[in-house]
Amino acid sequence: MAKKTKPETPGAEGGADKAKGGKRKLLFVLLPVLVVGAFGYKTMTKKPPVTLDKGGPTTTVAGPTLEETSLTVNLRDGHYLEFTAALQVAAGKKYTPLANNQPIVLDILNSQAGATTEAQLLMPGGVTTLKANIMKALDRDWPGLVVNVFFEQFVMQ
Repeated sequence: MAKKTKPETPGAEGGADKAKGGKRKLLFVLLPVLVVGAFGYKTMTKKPPVTLDKGGPTTTVAGPTLEETSLTVNLRDGHYLEFTAALQVAAGKKYTPLANNQPIVLDILNSQAGATTEAQLLMPGGVTTLKANIMKALDRDWPGLVVNVFFEQFVMQ
């Protein structure tokens, strides 16, 4: 008896070739995307090399910064202010006197902020005026020590 063979269907092998071709197309599309993505990641996260520029102009190096705890202060008009201040000391000086006298520093921050109103702080230059008042008050106890005041958090209600 003769064996029966399956009749060949046209394109039976073509289906396997199409599957291989689809995988190849996917590979050709994904591979460049992955390479470009990896290159972009490497270049975007690379830190610039540190170079020392000898003989060029020098810049003033900022001194260390002391960050105070978050303070909540009642303003003069019944609103309140929640803020965190960072005090930058002069270059070459340490903030140890401020850290050792933290209750005095906190009292200065509270009293200067509490002496203002919400309307004064919302005016153009209001926050800058508060910073200047804080620096003047700190300058009375520690002359020339604090050169800048930064507000890291500043919320009024």
